[in-house]
Amino acid sequence: MRGLDEPPVLSLANNQISGLPSSLAAMDHLTKLNLSHNRIVHIPTCVYSMKGLVFLHLACNRLESIADQIQDLVNLKILIVEGNSIHALPKTLCFLESLELLNVDFNELQSVPEEMYQLSRLRRLACHPLDKGLHIIHNPLLKPIHEVLQGGLSALYNYLKPT
Repeated sequence: MRGLDEPPVLSLANNQISGLPSSLAAMDHLTKLNLSHNRIVHIPTCVYSMKGLVFLHLACNRLESIADQIQDLVNLKILIVEGNSIHALPKTLCFLESLELLNVDFNELQSVPEEMYQLSRLRRLACHPLDKGLHIIHNPLLKPIHEVLQGGLSALYNYLKPT
Protein backbone atom coordinates (compact mmCIF):
# COMPACT_ATOMS: atom_id res chain seq x y z
CA MET A 1 0.00 0.00 0.00
CA ARG A 2 2.92 2.33 -0.43
CA GLY A 3 1.10 4.10 -3.27
CA LEU A 4 -1.35 5.66 -0.81
CA ASP A 5 1.26 7.64 1.08
CA GLU A 6 3.54 8.51 -1.83
CA PRO A 7 2.22 11.05 -4.36
CA PRO A 8 2.58 10.31 -8.09
CA VAL A 9 3.90 13.86 -8.65
CA LEU A 10 7.17 15.35 -7.46
CA SER A 11 8.23 18.94 -8.08
CA LEU A 12 11.70 20.08 -7.12
CA ALA A 13 11.60 23.14 -9.39
CA ASN A 14 13.47 26.31 -8.47
CA ASN A 15 15.70 24.73 -5.85
CA GLN A 16 19.19 25.29 -7.30
CA ILE A 17 19.85 21.54 -7.18
CA SER A 18 22.47 19.97 -9.43
CA GLY A 19 21.55 16.31 -8.96
CA LEU A 20 19.36 13.77 -7.22
CA PRO A 21 20.22 10.95 -4.83
CA SER A 22 20.23 7.50 -6.44
CA SER A 23 17.71 6.35 -3.82
CA LEU A 24 15.00 8.24 -5.75
CA ALA A 25 15.17 5.47 -8.37
CA ALA A 26 12.82 3.54 -6.08
CA MET A 27 10.09 6.10 -6.81
CA ASP A 28 8.93 4.12 -9.83
CA HIS A 29 5.31 5.10 -9.11
CA LEU A 30 5.96 8.72 -10.13
CA THR A 31 4.05 9.89 -13.18
CA LYS A 32 5.16 13.53 -13.18
CA LEU A 33 8.58 14.92 -12.30
CA ASN A 34 9.40 18.62 -12.42
CA LEU A 35 13.09 19.48 -12.11
CA SER A 36 12.91 22.78 -14.01
CA HIS A 37 14.85 25.91 -13.10
CA ASN A 38 17.73 24.22 -11.33
CA ARG A 39 21.44 23.66 -12.03
CA ILE A 40 21.29 20.16 -13.49
CA VAL A 41 24.00 19.42 -16.09
CA HIS A 42 23.08 15.75 -16.75
CA ILE A 43 19.73 14.08 -16.28
CA PRO A 44 20.21 12.18 -13.00
CA THR A 45 20.63 8.43 -13.56
CA CYS A 46 17.82 7.64 -11.11
CA VAL A 47 15.32 9.39 -13.41
CA TYR A 48 15.78 6.69 -16.05
CA SER A 49 14.53 4.10 -13.52
CA MET A 50 11.23 5.93 -13.08
CA LYS A 51 9.42 3.85 -15.71
CA GLY A 52 5.99 5.28 -14.83
CA LEU A 53 6.87 8.84 -15.84
CA VAL A 54 4.54 10.39 -18.39
CA PHE A 55 5.74 13.97 -17.76
CA LEU A 56 9.34 15.10 -17.32
CA HIS A 57 10.12 18.81 -17.02
CA LEU A 58 13.78 19.83 -17.13
CA ALA A 59 13.53 23.32 -18.65
CA CYS A 60 15.98 26.02 -17.70
CA ASN A 61 18.78 23.91 -16.31
CA ARG A 62 22.32 23.46 -17.62
CA LEU A 63 21.76 20.30 -19.64
CA GLU A 64 24.23 19.73 -22.45
CA SER A 65 23.00 16.31 -23.54
CA ILE A 66 20.35 13.65 -23.07
CA ALA A 67 21.64 10.14 -22.40
CA ASP A 68 20.67 7.15 -24.54
CA GLN A 69 18.83 5.76 -21.48
CA ILE A 70 15.99 8.18 -22.27
CA GLN A 71 14.53 5.25 -24.22
CA ASP A 72 13.86 3.51 -20.88
CA LEU A 73 11.06 6.00 -20.13
CA VAL A 74 8.63 4.13 -22.37
CA ASN A 75 5.50 5.82 -20.99
CA LEU A 76 6.77 9.37 -21.44
CA LYS A 77 4.23 11.61 -23.20
CA ILE A 78 5.69 15.03 -22.39
CA LEU A 79 9.37 15.92 -22.33
CA ILE A 80 10.31 19.56 -21.77
CA VAL A 81 14.01 20.44 -21.98
CA GLU A 82 13.79 23.97 -23.36
CA GLY A 83 16.23 26.64 -22.25
CA ASN A 84 19.28 24.43 -21.82
CA SER A 85 22.50 23.98 -23.81
CA ILE A 86 21.72 20.69 -25.54
CA HIS A 87 23.80 20.26 -28.69
CA ALA A 88 22.33 16.99 -30.01
CA LEU A 89 19.41 14.67 -29.42
CA PRO A 90 20.10 10.95 -29.05
CA LYS A 91 18.60 8.60 -31.65
CA THR A 92 17.12 6.62 -28.75
CA LEU A 93 14.77 9.54 -28.07
CA CYS A 94 13.02 8.54 -31.28
CA PHE A 95 12.00 5.21 -29.70
CA LEU A 96 9.59 6.94 -27.29
CA GLU A 97 6.43 6.02 -29.16
CA SER A 98 4.11 7.67 -26.62
CA LEU A 99 5.72 11.10 -26.87
CA GLU A 100 3.10 13.75 -27.69
CA LEU A 101 5.00 16.89 -26.72
CA LEU A 102 8.73 17.40 -27.12
CA ASN A 103 9.98 20.87 -26.26
CA VAL A 104 13.64 21.39 -27.19
CA ASP A 105 13.33 25.11 -27.95
CA PHE A 106 16.09 27.51 -26.95
CA ASN A 107 18.95 25.01 -26.96
CA GLU A 108 22.05 24.70 -29.15
CA LEU A 109 20.67 22.07 -31.57
CA GLN A 110 22.21 22.16 -35.01
CA SER A 111 20.53 19.00 -36.30
CA VAL A 112 17.98 16.38 -35.35
CA PRO A 113 18.20 12.59 -35.58
CA GLU A 114 17.09 11.17 -38.91
CA GLU A 115 14.85 8.78 -36.96
CA MET A 116 12.75 11.69 -35.69
CA TYR A 117 9.96 10.79 -38.13
CA GLN A 118 9.28 7.69 -35.96
CA LEU A 119 7.72 9.95 -33.31
CA SER A 120 4.30 9.61 -34.90
CA ARG A 121 2.40 11.15 -31.97
CA LEU A 122 4.18 14.46 -32.48
CA ARG A 123 1.64 15.71 -34.96
CA ARG A 124 2.82 19.24 -35.69
CA LEU A 125 5.41 21.89 -35.14
CA ALA A 126 4.24 23.76 -32.07
CA CYS A 127 4.78 27.39 -31.14
CA HIS A 128 2.62 28.00 -28.08
CA PRO A 129 4.16 26.47 -24.91
CA LEU A 130 1.01 24.49 -24.09
CA ASP A 131 0.57 23.03 -27.57
CA LYS A 132 1.32 19.38 -28.13
CA GLY A 133 3.82 18.63 -30.86
CA LEU A 134 7.47 19.40 -31.53
CA HIS A 135 8.90 22.68 -30.23
CA ILE A 136 12.22 23.11 -32.04
CA ILE A 137 12.27 26.30 -34.10
CA HIS A 138 14.33 28.40 -31.66
CA ASN A 139 17.65 26.60 -32.24
CA PRO A 140 20.62 27.29 -34.53
CA LEU A 141 19.61 24.43 -36.84
CA LEU A 142 21.80 23.66 -39.83
CA LYS A 143 19.97 20.45 -40.70
CA PRO A 144 17.11 20.66 -41.35
CA ILE A 145 17.22 24.20 -42.53
CA HIS A 146 14.55 26.62 -41.37
CA GLU A 147 12.91 26.58 -44.82
CA VAL A 148 12.08 22.91 -44.29
CA LEU A 149 10.54 23.69 -40.89
CA GLN A 150 8.35 26.34 -42.48
CA GLY A 151 6.64 23.48 -44.30
CA GLY A 152 5.55 22.00 -40.96
CA LEU A 153 6.15 18.66 -39.34
CA SER A 154 5.26 16.59 -42.40
CA ALA A 155 7.88 18.49 -44.41
CA LEU A 156 10.43 17.80 -41.68
CA TYR A 157 9.58 14.08 -41.59
CA ASN A 158 9.73 13.83 -45.38
CA TYR A 159 13.11 15.53 -45.28
CA LEU A 160 14.42 13.08 -42.66
CA LYS A 161 12.93 9.81 -43.94
CA PRO A 162 15.27 7.61 -45.92
CA THR A 163 14.24 7.33 -49.55
